Amino acid sequence: MSKRALAAAAALCLALGGCHYDAAPPPTPTPTPAPSAPPAAVRETFALPADPGGSWDPYGGERGANQALLGLVCESLYTLDGSFAAQPLLALEGQPSQGATVWTVKLRREPRFSNGEALTAQVVVGAVNAARGAGSLYARRLAGVRAVEAADEETVVFRLERPNADFPALLDFPIALVAGEEVLGTGPYRVGQGELVARSDWWRGLSLPVASIPLKEVGDAAALAADLSAGTVSLTALDPTAEDAPGYEGSCQSWEYPTSTMLYLGFRCGGGAAGEAELRRAASLALDRGELLRALGGHGWPAALPVHPNAARYDQTLAGTLGGDPAGAEALLDQLGWLRGEDGVRRRNGRVLSLTLLVNDDNAGKVRLAQAAAEQLGQVGLTVEVRALDWEAFQKALAAGTFDLYLAECRLTGDLDPGGLVTQGSGLSYGAAPSEALLQALGEARSTGEWGGFYAQWAQELPQAVLCFKNAVMLTRWGQVRGAAPTQGNLFDQFHNWQIG
Repeated sequence: MSKRALAAAAALCLALGGCHYDAAPPPTPTPTPAPSAPPAAVRETFALPADPGGSWDPYGGERGANQALLGLVCESLYTLDGSFAAQPLLALEGQPSQGATVWTVKLRREPRFSNGEALTAQVVVGAVNAARGAGSLYARRLAGVRAVEAADEETVVFRLERPNADFPALLDFPIALVAGEEVLGTGPYRVGQGELVARSDWWRGLSLPVASIPLKEVGDAAALAADLSAGTVSLTALDPTAEDAPGYEGSCQSWEYPTSTMLYLGFRCGGGAAGEAELRRAASLALDRGELLRALGGHGWPAALPVHPNAARYDQTLAGTLGGDPAGAEALLDQLGWLRGEDGVRRRNGRVLSLTLLVNDDNAGKVRLAQAAAEQLGQVGLTVEVRALDWEAFQKALAAGTFDLYLAECRLTGDLDPGGLVTQGSGLSYGAAPSEALLQALGEARSTGEWGGFYAQWAQELPQAVLCFKNAVMLTRWGQVRGAAPTQGNLFDQFHNWQIG
């Protein structure tokens, strides 16, 4: 296997990708130890998987193993906490103006790069423009930035193509100085020869848990699992629902954390039985999202709105009107004239209420999820045929409209903007064109940051039935790490609070 392939395989475990239905958003999951007892001894060396010959450039467009370690080397203007709220880091504050089409961000004065260079607005502008560049890992999220400029040494001005009251949530990418192969950041460590080296024992007045971190080249996912079990590497992360997620022995400790990766059922709103909004509501009502999560091993958070239930703007009351009520679903179907016969099948004017649900067969968990959803819909009298197709056939069927429902997955950007779900041609919506009322509500929400009106209008039209948001998992050697609080954007968030060894 080539070095590039090895790095990509390792990065697979670091490319991350959650759900429960209570009266209030459930708390962030706590670290869950593996069931078997810890080994008698744990190696004290804290080592991380890396690609020693690979690039550290955060804007280079290749998501290698090294990019997952940049949270120790670089910092971002903002960071997202477990509720997807933007917290200032290198930024001191940010203020919107002109209807949230302009954002003025003030920088902290004290941060310096590991070569001693000060953090200035001009440096930040250069980093942002690199992140906006073609092929960058962050080009898509920053596509709405029309221009960025330095107003003075401590002030960066972002001019946007459209309003975004939640824009700071998109600024959780690394701010780095890139000079050839050298990448410098303002974070607590710098890249050394085969290791990460602490810039000082007392970085910015914060004590670091280790002075240096050895970097170990790893092979494929199975080799990484063996290295973690043997203790030659100390940490990795993965999507536990991925088809090729490796199994790990009881010597590992798991730390689950929420992601913005959402699973949902899309409806063909433009025709067929699913063209009726009230039938779509009945289908959504019939779904027990907490039970459906069993198909994904429970790694997630049930949700009935297109926003993570940890987020402050998640409306539990509205969500409660969209799911977990089979009796309500049956009553609504009866009102619509879809009546159960003696055989349990619903018909209207002699026509059987039969629906086709498409799912891509690349992931067994998704197929199980689709089948579980079909079974729940069947319990209220809907006849649902699940068709598991390969990716090419799945895409063709969606484009041709030969479906009533389809199971899809998408990763929302950090601002949790749901615009792609109501935008034709986005690849996230294959139903009919959204109403003017829904688009107007979206524009108002983007301008004001008040999302209640949009979610209410979305729930009325219901182009999708959201199922859940997935969790990702960080794995560490048993007992070697305490105090970790990984987030989607940075496994090493608040690393100075970790206790190692």
